Order: sequence, then structure tokens, then C-alpha cells
Amino acid sequence: MQKSFEVPEGPAAPRSGLWLLMVEDQRFDAMLLRKQLSAPAVGCGQVDHAETLAGAVESLRQCAYDAVLLDLGLSDSDGVEAVRTLRQAFPDVVVIVLTGRDEEQLGLDAMACGAQDMLIKGSFDTEKLARALHYAIERHRLQGGLRQSAEEHRTLFENNPFPVWVFDSYTLRFLAVNEAAIAEYGYSREEFLRMSLLDLQPPEEAKKLIAQVEAANAAGSLSTEWRHRRKDGSVFDVEINSQSIDFRGRPARVVLARDITVRKRAIRALEISEGRFRKLFQHSLGLICTHDLKGELISVNPAAARALDYSVGDLLGRNLADLMPADRRGEFAEYLKRIVANGNDSGLLPVLARDGTLRVWQYHNMLDNDADEPYVLGHAQDLTERRNYERRLREQSTIDPLTGCRNRRYLDEHAAKLGASRWGCFLFDLDRFKQINDTYGHERGDQVLIGMADFLRAHASAEATVVRMGGDEFLLLVDSASEASAEALARKLRMDAAQAPSGFTIGWAVRKGDEALDATIRRADRALYAERAAVRGGASAGSISSAPGDR
Repeated sequence: MQKSFEVPEGPAAPRSGLWLLMVEDQRFDAMLLRKQLSAPAVGCGQVDHAETLAGAVESLRQCAYDAVLLDLGLSDSDGVEAVRTLRQAFPDVVVIVLTGRDEEQLGLDAMACGAQDMLIKGSFDTEKLARALHYAIERHRLQGGLRQSAEEHRTLFENNPFPVWVFDSYTLRFLAVNEAAIAEYGYSREEFLRMSLLDLQPPEEAKKLIAQVEAANAAGSLSTEWRHRRKDGSVFDVEINSQSIDFRGRPARVVLARDITVRKRAIRALEISEGRFRKLFQHSLGLICTHDLKGELISVNPAAARALDYSVGDLLGRNLADLMPADRRGEFAEYLKRIVANGNDSGLLPVLARDGTLRVWQYHNMLDNDADEPYVLGHAQDLTERRNYERRLREQSTIDPLTGCRNRRYLDEHAAKLGASRWGCFLFDLDRFKQINDTYGHERGDQVLIGMADFLRAHASAEATVVRMGGDEFLLLVDSASEASAEALARKLRMDAAQAPSGFTIGWAVRKGDEALDATIRRADRALYAERAAVRGGASAGSISSAPGDR
């Protein structure tokens, strides 16, 4: 392959003029064509030359040319096959074929395969060559724009979330339908295309439809409301927006349909209940709603909406199950079965507020058959604050009010949660605490207890809990411990003993096997008394006692 000049490496320089690829295996013909292309009227910026189809493919992989001048008599291709090869590999390339005088039919075949134009060698001058090039490039650009526009319209049609179809303005037969229409109405595409618009209407509305279509054809665009029928026989309300178009040479209308059943049902339900329930509904502090037998909310009173930090409009049309935590939504189907079977249902309903916080509603709901379609009237009270208050009371019952530590009640509940963990128990007994109370009074004694709790909390890890066992006795419970970590913690506490508000004696033990928490505490208690006895018997005051066998 020969090129007029090499393109330098690095960032591409701005292109000027036409960049052309000449594919010609006859050197004399290539020389004549290059001379014509060099004329100012053509406006070439670069002309590259390939002598084979394979060379042309390689060049097109390396550079985006404005057009390719392709000889149909190449040594490595069979006429029209060269056009097919280039169009398949590079569908956006502009191809102008060059043929001999006796190959005019071959050139026409090449254009049928995607070539933009045909030039007969020896019969065109520079002006004709320039015109053919510029026309072919512009024609290709316009065709590309039309293809892109058609593809965009096709995408808008097929991917529209609402049902869309096209029907013949005179026969009313369907000409095209999108996937949303197929899903909504239950007919297959093939069934739709054998039907007319009348097949979607209840029989009593057929005459009205024909008159409406005639009026729409005269008006161009139109928006109306209809009742439509699905394949399963169910009838629902739709809002129709239609526009006159030309579809494949036929006068037609494109239609977008929106299911407004929930909206109209809500309006009808509110009209029926307005006289009886309006004031109660609007002003009640209770949480009131109505929903259909699928759980879709028809109405919601302001108190219920405020409780979840939504507006009433945010909730209308939503399914009540969507407001429940994901792992609890399966319970809603059972609730619907109960209320249909029994006519009422009561219980607790977990719902999520806008910010994701969990609310617990106690509800008593009833099925109402007075309206055209049955619906459920729901009434609830928000128990969230009461339950939180009860939870706080339970928590407070496990906290020592003086020191803020946990108490024995918490210890009993916590023991059941520890499972198979290897806990460590550290028991502390304050030295001569009774003397402090007797000498300085109980207020000072309370300060010492609070200070001791703070001292232990300062030395407790995230996995440890400080428990006041009663009187001047404390327990530091470490959920996960080893002999080495327990002994290190005990030594640290002894080293920092001067920071405590009172002297203390410590005994510790680490769980053995599957022994109960009480058993570990008893071994720690024995270790504590062993240390105290040793100190009083003259042993080193800095000694640390653990339960026998723990070291």
C-alpha cells in the first residue's frame, strides 16, 4: 500500500479537506485517479492507496476515511463481494465503485449492496468526480441521520413504559404494538396484529369509539378516557393520547395508553364515603386508610401520612406491602387472605417511614362491600413510642441507678446470649469500704462507688461489661478472653490501682469448657478471697490471684 504522506505519532492533528482511500490494483489507473483527486475542486486533504481488498481493510482499521473509491476488478476479490466485505466490516464507510465500460451492470449490483455511487472509468472528469464524492458523502450523512432518527423513534416506541400502539385510521386494525401493551393487555403481538381497536372496547362503547376516531382524524391530536378490556376479560380505565401519523404509506394514529384505574377508583371511593366519613377521615388523630383487595392504597388520611413523613399524594396508588420491611412483605399476602375470608383482621403492622425508621402500627381493618368494588377500611394506632418506652424501661431495669453500670438482672439475661464464647470474669471487692461509709458518710461512699465504676469502664474494652454485683462488689465481664489476655488485664488493673478511688482486691477466672457463667464467677470469687487471705497473711500485696488451674 502507498500513502501520500505518513501520519505522525502522538495526538491527532486537526483534519482538513477530504480523507480518501483509493483501492485500485492498476498502477496507471491509480496514477490518473490520483491526479484528478489532487485538483482543488475535489478538496482532498489526504489520499491513501491500497492495491488489494485486504490492504483496504487494514487501512480502514487504522483511519476513518470520508470515502473509499473502490475498483471492482481487484485481484483478491470478486466484484460485488468487495462491497459486501467493506460494508459488513465498516457499515459507516462511504463507498464509490469504479467500473469499466463493460461492467455497468456490475456497478449497479454494487450499489444495490450498499455503494453510494458508481463511476465508469474514463467517462468522468474532475468536476464530475468532485460532485460524485461530495454528493455521496452528504447523502450518506443524511441517510445516517434518518437511520438514527428512526432508531430513536423505534426505541421510544418499544421501550416506552406505557402501552403504545399504531392503528389504521380507517380499518381500526392494529399495525404495531410495543411490549408494554402486550404485558398490560395479555395478548401476544401476533394476536394484536390480527385485531382491531374495537376488540379492546366493551361492546356498549363500540359506536362511541367509531365517532370518536372520526373526530380525532379531523382534529389531529386528541386526549380522551375509555374503558378497555384485557384478554382475561377484566375491564379497566385508561387515558388515551393519540396523534395522526403516516405509517408505511397509510393514514394511521399512534396511541399512548395509561391505566388510570387506581386514580378513578380512588375518586369514586372518596365520593361514596365523603358524606359519612369526611370529617372523621380528615381530622382524626387515628391513622386511617382504604385499600383495594390487592393492597393498593385508595385513600390515606393526613395523620397516617404525617406519621410516615409522606404527603397524602405520595401514598395514593402505592401498595401497602411496599411500605413494609422487605423481609416482612410475605406476611401481607396472608393478611389479605384473612380479611377476604373473615371480613376483618387485627394485629401489628411494621411500616417504614420516609427516612427508613421502623414504625409499628396496631390495626383493626374491615372489608367494605358498599362500593362498586370491595375495599378495605383500615384504622390503626402508632405504638412505636409506647414500645420504645417499654424497651427503655426494660433497659433501665438492668442498670444500677447509682453508678450507671449494669446490674445482676442484666447479667442473667446476658448469660443466655453469650453462647459458646470463652468469657473472662474479673471480680473486685473494695477494701475497707464499710470504714469509708462509717467515717465519711454514705455520700462519700457513693462517690467512691461511682469513681470505681468509672475506673473499671476506663479499663474495659469494647467487648467488656462493667456490672455492679451489689454493695461494694463489681464484676468486669469480658465476652471473649484467653488466659494470657486475662492475666495481662489483671496486671494492668493492679498497676493502675492508684488511679482508683479506693483500694481493691481482684480475683479472676476464664471459662473452662462449657461451664455456666455462674460457675466461672464462683471460681473468680474463690480467687479473690484467696488473694485477700494471702495479703492478710503477709504475702506480697502486689500478687494477683486467679482461680486454681487457670494458669
